[in-house]
Order: sequence, then structure tokens, then C-alpha cells
Amino acid sequence: MIDVAVIGGGLAGCSVAVQMAQAGHEVIVFEAGSYPRHKLCGEFLSPEAQSSLDRLGVRADLEAYHPPRINQSVVTAPGGATDTVALPAAAWGISRYVLDALLAQQAESAGATVRTGCRVSNIEGTLDTGFTVTHAQGTTEARTVVGAWGKHGIPDRTMGRSDLTEPDPVVAFKAHYEGEMPPVIDIHAFPGGYCGCSPVEEGRFNVCWIGRRDALKHAGSPQGMIQAAADANPHLAGRLQQGTRCTDFCAVSQVTLDTKGPLHRDVCMVGDTAAMIAPLCGDGMAMALHAADVLAPHLHRFLAGQQAAATLRTRYAADWHDAFDARLQWGRVVHRVAFRPGVARAVVTGLRLLPPLHRWVFRQTRGPLPA
Repeated sequence: MIDVAVIGGGLAGCSVAVQMAQAGHEVIVFEAGSYPRHKLCGEFLSPEAQSSLDRLGVRADLEAYHPPRINQSVVTAPGGATDTVALPAAAWGISRYVLDALLAQQAESAGATVRTGCRVSNIEGTLDTGFTVTHAQGTTEARTVVGAWGKHGIPDRTMGRSDLTEPDPVVAFKAHYEGEMPPVIDIHAFPGGYCGCSPVEEGRFNVCWIGRRDALKHAGSPQGMIQAAADANPHLAGRLQQGTRCTDFCAVSQVTLDTKGPLHRDVCMVGDTAAMIAPLCGDGMAMALHAADVLAPHLHRFLAGQQAAATLRTRYAADWHDAFDARLQWGRVVHRVAFRPGVARAVVTGLRLLPPLHRWVFRQTRGPLPA
């Protein structure tokens, strides 16, 4: 029986694996896909993630890719309203194509086993008795299981996470564009959704948008949908004209911002598996890394015999809610605003007239900055 089975090799899963392997535990990561590959993500690594990168030992490796330092946030609304504010500290633009692969390599260097192309179909057991993980290569016994498979996964269905049974009418897409972009993160609202643009490594910028499913049906394709959004927002149209799409579209349907929770049937959830913050907040990558930082000490104490299963359940849940509940709530508020063009225009105008308000709203969707 191994110590930790991590289901999903994204940011949160690999971060847990690195920390647990560094602490001397036997860890296996089950990743359904392969590395490197593109994933749907805003690819904006906010300043508060820097301490996590230092803890994981990958900051120098990331800096070798010369990620753009992003120092401004620009918000626009249909009709032309716009507001710009300086970020409290420089963020990084780095693709998941690079970052996920680096973290998986770091997990292996720390002593974890990473199995790619290995999809998990079921998880059974408890923290008191141990778990049996059923996957494409057989079964694995583990003392603890970490759920890090993302927004949706087969284990959600086999574990009966009923909050995922109702389809959500929101879809999301992402693509890279070849072309230089200033060191800013743009958030462009349009009728029925919003789009984020930010530079990443190697002279590209990321375009990630979310909108109602009926808008996609009306447009007929992701390209048609983003073109319709650009037609409604001149700032977005101008940004897209600065580059040429150079990747296929990544897509996710049934996007939900409901909090699914940090624990289910004694499986400890991290990242989007626990909750997804509104994409326009630009905090998803930092939250994934932070969630791993919150969980890892509790797992270590449990595996070392210093903490009972009941204590792990209550303390991890309490620490997770304390870390993320407020920013998730604010994220849902700004998400709803962005989907209403008239409200979005009024809010952007208000932010421009009151710059401290823009900075205050930005901070409400963030964790603590590094010292």
C-alpha cells in the first residue's frame, strides 16, 4: 500500500506530489493525458504564486523560459469603456504546456512515480481503512487519495458527486496567438460572456473566453463565437488583430462555478476539482498551487501518525474554506457582472473614475502576496 495516490497531474496534483515525495512518502500520480500538452487556462500566474514556486523548487526552471512580467490589468466593456490599473506586483505569463511538464518532472525528481496515459475509473475506501484506486493499468492500494482531475472527471460520476449532474449552459475555449502583446492582462466583456488575453512565453499571447452555450450554437464554431465577441467589443477586436492563431482550440463545456468542496468520501480535493474561480479573476493557477500548500502538511501529519483521520478531515476542510471561500464568492459576483453588458459598462466606468476601487476588487479575488 503506497502513501499517496494523486488522481490528475495538473498544477495542484503535481504540487501535492512534489511536496509529499520531498517529505519521504511514496507517491503515484495517475495522469490520463501526456506531457507537454495545451490545456484550457488563462495562463496568468498571479504574484501570490511565487512562494509556491519557490517551495516546489521550479522557479529557476520557469525563469529560463523568460515568461513575460505582467504589470497592468485592463478591463473593457462593449461600446468602448475601458479602465487600466497597475498590479500590486508583477505576475507571470506562462503556458500550461510548459508549467505542467515542469511540475511533473519535478515530482519525478523528488521521487514520485508519474503514470501518463493512465485514466482512473473508480476510487473506493476511507482514510480509516485505505483506498483501492481502479485505473487503466489495474488497481493500486493507497493510504490516502488526492482528487486533482480538474473541472470534470470519471471519478466524479462513479463517486456520486451529484452537484455535477446538471449541465451548465456555459462553455469555454482557449487558443494561442502568434504575436507580441504588451505586459498586461486584458479582460474584455461582450454580450453573453468575456475574454481574457495575456502574453505567454516565446512571443505568443493566450486568448481564453467563456460564454453562453446558445452563443456558440448561434455562431456555429469557436472561431465564429470569438469573432462575434470581437464585433461587439472594439478593444478585443484590436487585440486579436495583433496576432495570428497558431494552436487548435481547447474547449470545456458545462463550466460551473459552484463550490464542490475539499472532501468527498474521504478523498481530499484540490484545484478545480474542489472549486473553480471565475476565469476573469486570473487566480486559478495560483489557487491550484495554494490548495496543494494547504493540503500537504495535513497529509504529512496523517501519514506520519501525528494526526488522526477525523482531524485531517475537519482541519483540512476548515483551512481550505478559510483560504478560498471569500475570493470564490467575489469571483462569482464579478462573473455575473461581466455577463451583463449594461452593468459591465457602468462598472468599468466606475472603476476608471475610482482607481482605488479597481485595486480593491482585484485584491478581493486574491490570496496573500508574498512577503
